[in-house]
Amino acid sequence: MAHLRYINIQLLIIIGILSLILIILRDATFYVFSLYSLLLAGIFVIGIKLRDFNLCGLAGLALFPIAYENLIFTTGLISLNSEQHNRLLQNSIIFGLHIVKEVILLVLLTYRVELSQRIFPTRRVYYTFADGLLLWLCLLTVIISFLALSENYLRNGLGYDITFFFYAFEITGYLFYASVCGTLSLLAFKSYQQFSE
Repeated sequence: MAHLRYINIQLLIIIGILSLILIILRDATFYVFSLYSLLLAGIFVIGIKLRDFNLCGLAGLALFPIAYENLIFTTGLISLNSEQHNRLLQNSIIFGLHIVKEVILLVLLTYRVELSQRIFPTRRVYYTFADGLLLWLCLLTVIISFLALSENYLRNGLGYDITFFFYAFEITGYLFYASVCGTLSLLAFKSYQQFSE
């Protein structure tokens, strides 16, 4: 038991440090997404070791946006580049797909406990403090994506010189990912404390 406790404390410290690095490395997209994925994978592993189904479920849901974006944007299915003549359409597709991703995540977070109880009736599933925080964070990102989509129409469709949400979109995304890492790290720490009692 002492050996298990030592390993989990080390993992929690590493996850905490990597969460801080995630906030600092805001501009290095590939590294941030890689680090974010590794952090969530580490939290998922901690959830398995602690037998905390809720921690595993939330870490899995937090990985969904990365998988979605990699599937759509990194593979080249949808291009992130736009020319002057198709900027309205291309940016509308990009921001629209972000809204779809965030609404799917919002629904999954809202009904996580109910869906988990139906799919895994023998597991101990309950609401955690992270459920509420992640739900509000996700709702905030839906609103920001909608405002960015609206601003895109005003800028590229009607010719207004408005770029607030366009330039803030990437920053708010990094803040969302950093907040998710922080929230799940705290949940992992709390789960560890309950496990070691």
